[in-house]
Amino acid sequence: MASNSIFESRSFERQWVSHISKIIHDKEVRVDIIDIPPVSIFRVPTTLSSFKPEAYTPQLIGLGPYHRFKPKLYEMERYKVDAATRVQKEFKSLEFKQLVGKLNEVEYNVRACYHKFLDIDGDTLAWIMAIDGLFLFDFLNSYVNKKDSRTSCTTTALLLDASGKNLAQSEILGDIVMLENQIPIFVLSKILSIQTSWSDVLYNQLPSILMGFCKALSPLKLREDLLLSQVSSHSHLLDLLYHLTVPELPGPNGPGNPEKVGALNIDGKQTSDSGNDNKNTEGDEEKKTPKVEEIMIPSVSNLRDVGVEFCPTSGDITSIKFDTKTKRFYLPIITLNVNSEVVMRNLVAYEASIASESLVFARYTELMNGIIDTAQDATLLREKKIIVSSLKSDADAAELFNGMSKSVRLTNVSYIDKAIGDVNNYFYNTKKVRVYTSVQKYVYGSWKFLTVLAVILLILLSSLESFCSVYTCTNVYVSTST
Repeated sequence: MASNSIFESRSFERQWVSHISKIIHDKEVRVDIIDIPPVSIFRVPTTLSSFKPEAYTPQLIGLGPYHRFKPKLYEMERYKVDAATRVQKEFKSLEFKQLVGKLNEVEYNVRACYHKFLDIDGDTLAWIMAIDGLFLFDFLNSYVNKKDSRTSCTTTALLLDASGKNLAQSEILGDIVMLENQIPIFVLSKILSIQTSWSDVLYNQLPSILMGFCKALSPLKLREDLLLSQVSSHSHLLDLLYHLTVPELPGPNGPGNPEKVGALNIDGKQTSDSGNDNKNTEGDEEKKTPKVEEIMIPSVSNLRDVGVEFCPTSGDITSIKFDTKTKRFYLPIITLNVNSEVVMRNLVAYEASIASESLVFARYTELMNGIIDTAQDATLLREKKIIVSSLKSDADAAELFNGMSKSVRLTNVSYIDKAIGDVNNYFYNTKKVRVYTSVQKYVYGSWKFLTVLAVILLILLSSLESFCSVYTCTNVYVSTST
């Protein structure tokens, strides 16, 4: 008879009790002396990962416990171990086992960072952090400080695939920025701070290295008001990149916190932006969670045809706006390369995971997805220097934005929504669009009636022809002679 136990076996049940008992005992002993960080390394929601799983799952290098032991990534372990042992030897400080012992002291700090329960013991976790932390530091340092003499034997030079060819650096970069592949920054700081002969130099270099990496990898302009002393307070590399990309916004969710947000297009109907706006809405709740249809916006090509001029800004996401007087649509410059899609998708996933009040970055990607429908739209933005692309074609740029999935929930970002509303208000009130809308409404909208009328006339003519084939029909017009 089948067992109803939730455990596979009695031995497994005893192992579970022993394991949980140890965790609780250790926490009771040490909880007063350790500062537990918040969860920051999440599993990507399936609502996002199901569309393009390879953008969220490491393809070459597994960092941290989530993907480390996957068979397809395990062949790269020896290269990580080689890099880690080489770097630790260069420090000429602690033995590797001593480093692992030091990292064992922050086991629960590390566990607290990961959203998924880590079913591995403390020693295993400490070894993972030691190897992956050293590898990550070495890779970042060699990437940012390419001329550093200490990195003459770089990690990337050691990474070889099965055929013996150098791996593309871009593939490694993509893996390092993935949400599920993050290593806590405090682990890197811990590793560097306990290296006796290098501690001061390396500990002070880490913020500059992390900032330099973010600047090199970010597709958008980063905020400039973050001090180097604040870098190490961030959870991990992706968290730092996100907060550099999405500046702190004054007010609930936008610069200036405008009281009125331009009304957005819903199925081609435009709500007035003047007068009693509140009477045209369904209450404050609708403003907080706009409908999916509200992201609809004309394409770049359509907007250009009615006189809208696209202008690049030197600012960040907050520089998005539409000038109703000059008909200029201002958008921040975005740099696209082979890593841009992975970076943007994981920024969207992280933003959704941290329960941000407003999904600012997701809203930006939805705006770009809305105005870019074809390769021609991407071409126009490239010609205006809003898109700076090293991709193979403008079609690839268009596909990148069109492939970005919807955010996991609806959101409102006042300044982006205002720009969308202002653009729609202008577009649907131009003479050209008004005429087109009228033709659609009064001509194409009557096609069913015209079709029925044509069928009736056809039947009448066919009946008349049949009648005349049986009976002699006299001419209705007779010739008269003068």
